[in-house]
Amino acid sequence: MNNPRKILVIRFSALGDLVLTSPIFRELKRIYPDLGITLLTSSRQGTVLDNNPHIDQVIRYSRNGSGVLLKTLIQKLRKERYDLIYDAHRSLRSIWIVWNLSGFGLFKYPQVWSINKRSWKRDLLIRWKLNFLKKTPSQRQHLLRPLQEHTKLELNNQTELFPDKSAVLLIQEFLKKNNILPKRFVAIGASASYPLKCWPLAYFNEVISSLLEQGWSVVLVGGTGEKETIQLEKEFSGKVQNVAGRFSPLETAELLRQASIVVTNDTSIGHLAESMRTPVIVLFGATVREFGYAPFLEESKMLETEEVLSCRPCSRDGRGKCSNPDYLRCLTTITPEMVLSLIPKAKTN
Repeated sequence: MNNPRKILVIRFSALGDLVLTSPIFRELKRIYPDLGITLLTSSRQGTVLDNNPHIDQVIRYSRNGSGVLLKTLIQKLRKERYDLIYDAHRSLRSIWIVWNLSGFGLFKYPQVWSINKRSWKRDLLIRWKLNFLKKTPSQRQHLLRPLQEHTKLELNNQTELFPDKSAVLLIQEFLKKNNILPKRFVAIGASASYPLKCWPLAYFNEVISSLLEQGWSVVLVGGTGEKETIQLEKEFSGKVQNVAGRFSPLETAELLRQASIVVTNDTSIGHLAESMRTPVIVLFGATVREFGYAPFLEESKMLETEEVLSCRPCSRDGRGKCSNPDYLRCLTTITPEMVLSLIPKAKTN
């Protein structure tokens, strides 16, 4: 397409994936400077893309919305007369919206660019250990591919988020109140949405104990009501700060910008941190690099078992049951010593 005027970009969830879509908006505006960009996203998780200067309008939709609400949304979108739809989700909901706006592919406009989710390749790797993803690009690059196919320019896939001034001031106040110096603390993301992604709590306990002995301040991050983080807060009562569920995603991103390094399971915490240029140590168990979610900063590290396990990978996102007789062998063989060896000594002055 030579010079589109209006584009609808669709991505509803999940939080980490929304962070990974952020290069799309910047690169679209770089290729098409006069383009008006509308983002259709989740009313809850989509707030992580607030304040993005490359997005002109945001339409929020509840993922629990009724069929009537979806019909109303489609009618509203149809009136906008978009030149181009960029489906960065390819869910049943987004496909239905695209079909309705494009006349099931019969209309000349809007044109439709869609990602390929590579679902069948992931399924083959999980179920049969047939790996057709060895040379797959990162998820950031994959989300940009529809645009890359329409330009000869090399696209920048660095993620970015934009906490506002209130978020910056809030985090400054939190750090000052708790006598934590910027770039002098380690953030820990000890939980995950599903258990197959959770590094053993005893290992996190050992890492935190060592960090405190070295003089590091430690801040626990994550979502509301995460049992792992709650347990660690109890274990280190008064010695660590727990902000899990206390801050919004963008406020958390600003907090992570101030961290020296982040240690986390394979969750959105790692993506939030890297979008703010903070290096991460990400622990991979049930999932693998080929899925496209490995960290990308030069200073970041991905840790996974050194053993060849016939059961790995066993899940797309940590759902399911561990089939290994040695429960979570993929994670228990990543030792606390391996993590600690990658964390620099705390500065004492």
